Formats: sequence, C-alpha cells, structure tokens
Amino acid sequence: MRLSEERIEVLAGRIADRLLDEELVDITLTERAFMDLVETWIAADLAIEEDINEQAVQRVESYSRKIEHGSSEWETLVEKAKEELARSKGYVIR
Repeated sequence: MRLSEERIEVLAGRIADRLLDEELVDITLTERAFMDLVETWIAADLAIEEDINEQAVQRVESYSRKIEHGSSEWETLVEKAKEELARSKGYVIR
C-alpha cells in the first residue's frame, strides 16, 4: 500500500468531515463510524490498485523476451498491462 495507515486515517477524516460539513451525505451512524467506513473504502481501493500493479509487473516479467526494469519500454508495457487489468475489473486508474 502506498499510504500509511495513519495517512489513510487522516484522509478519511478530512473526507468524512467535508462530506458532513457540506451536508452531502445523510448518515444514520456516528461520525466516528462513518469516518471508519470511509477509511475502509480508501484502504480497499488502494489494495485493488496495488493488486493491479503487482499483476501488471508479473505479466511483463513473464514475457519470453526479458525487458530491463525501469526502461522506457518496461514502463510503457507495465502501464498498458495496468490499464488492461483495470478495465477487465471495471476499475479506473488515473
């Protein structure tokens, strides 16, 4: 995961606060429970992205022709693999 648990908690708090302050959500749970839910959503989303990244690297590493890690060709192939994997899972990577 690219973000620490502490950073995710801070982001979740800010998102939850903003949603509540601007009355963009109507919740039936406590604010803390809502923040925990937002935190869970963020962590789950990051886990999906990390899984896609790992699968893309594995795909490129499995090619019969070995490609140098970090080269522009490597980066291009990994990005294309990530896009294909994300699309197949109905996920959007920006």
